[in-house]
Amino acid sequence: MIISVIALACAGSAIAAIAARWMPRALVPALVLEIAFGIAIGPNGLDLMEPGPTMELLARIGFGMLMLIAGLEIDLDMLLARGRKAERTSPLTLALAMSLLTVAMAGAGAWLLLDPATPPLHLAIYAVILSTTSVGIVVPTIQERRLADGPYGQTVLSTALLADFFTMIAISVLAGIVVSGRAEGALGSLALVAVGGVAIWLLPKLLARIPVTRLDSRTSLPLIRLSLAVLFLVAWLAETLGSELVLAAFLAGLLLGRIIPRGSHRRETLEAIGYGFIVPFFFINVGLKFDIPALFASPTALLLVPGFVAVAFANKIIPSLLLIPAHGRRMAVAAGILLSARLSLIVAASDIATRIGVLDTATNAAMVLVAIISAALAPLLFNLLAEPSPTTLAKAEA
Repeated sequence: MIISVIALACAGSAIAAIAARWMPRALVPALVLEIAFGIAIGPNGLDLMEPGPTMELLARIGFGMLMLIAGLEIDLDMLLARGRKAERTSPLTLALAMSLLTVAMAGAGAWLLLDPATPPLHLAIYAVILSTTSVGIVVPTIQERRLADGPYGQTVLSTALLADFFTMIAISVLAGIVVSGRAEGALGSLALVAVGGVAIWLLPKLLARIPVTRLDSRTSLPLIRLSLAVLFLVAWLAETLGSELVLAAFLAGLLLGRIIPRGSHRRETLEAIGYGFIVPFFFINVGLKFDIPALFASPTALLLVPGFVAVAFANKIIPSLLLIPAHGRRMAVAAGILLSARLSLIVAASDIATRIGVLDTATNAAMVLVAIISAALAPLLFNLLAEPSPTTLAKAEA
């Protein structure tokens, strides 16, 4: 049974990856196709596989690996250095302002769309879910357009990274409060952040005395083994403290990002293990659990989809207008559209909210549909709207 589950999931991830590369300019991320594959083979499709303990465990490990890789993407030194050295408004300052506006607009949008009797704590969770951004889509899109090294690209990347960072903390804290029914329920997540902060500050300094070459080997792979050990240790710590895996794995990624040098082939090895094998289990499991009958049986949930999509784009595009003085209206709107892409984190946050009873299955399905729509539309619209970078123009002219 376990072998058949792994075999089907691996086949599906391979098909999704090949199909995504065959599409013009890879417009649809492979992750969307993995969700579609899960729907196709699940109870609402061919019924070849059902959600179960085996797939749930593999999906949970895959999700942890996904969040660890997301943490690896964040360059804390770059963010802080940009904020100190820039002469005018820095990318980090703009990113903070845009992120705060995004949360405020997401909260206002949720308040307008939902039942007036919705508890404030539940509204806050909806606001967090609708504030997410997909770093996995934003980063490669910015890099493909050769914008990553300029102020515009740094601002967009900083905004996406901050959105992920604060969303992970917020959803973990709010989930703890909902589950416990008291504010003290947030203490586990706050304690995890405190422990993670100390480790991120202290461990890299202690390990700096050890040459990286001593931690590298083509056969024993100490850095890879260390990374996987850290992931599972922080997951165990999060469980002990009553926090969420999403936060623990992300903090582990931040820590490892300070230990494993940028440009190291070991980062590529971790991404290969994650995206090539274990992460697809998470997205295929999302497709397996995607409850189409519940969605279509709930007129309220169906009506929420266009509303959520509108809020998801508006709460990124409007704050991005702050970029107009520095980058012009067209590029500002393009940034907002790209930041509107949601995928892994909105699905994860929605899954957490469903597990703790804030969202029902129909609303969760609506959120997954919003993720698929935004992930498919945002990169396409950005590429149509964004002006080519000077480097790209120079290459084209040559």
